[in-house]
Amino acid sequence: MDELVVLRRVGQPDTLNVTLVEPELVVEVGVDVARDASVRWRPPRLHRARPDRSPADAPRWTVPPR
Repeated sequence: MDELVVLRRVGQPDTLNVTLVEPELVVEVGVDVARDASVRWRPPRLHRARPDRSPADAPRWTVPPR
């Protein structure tokens, strides 16, 4: 099991246990930078599955530089 540290508030890290898996499906999602009335980020919206694409075509998510 790997660990992923998520900063929910500055200076208060939460450690989440994650299980890494191999991707099998590519999907299109819609995201924006708008926030809702509670000042939370809006969740991404699933548009459609892309069976014409393989997971190898999609860039891997990496940890952003600090």
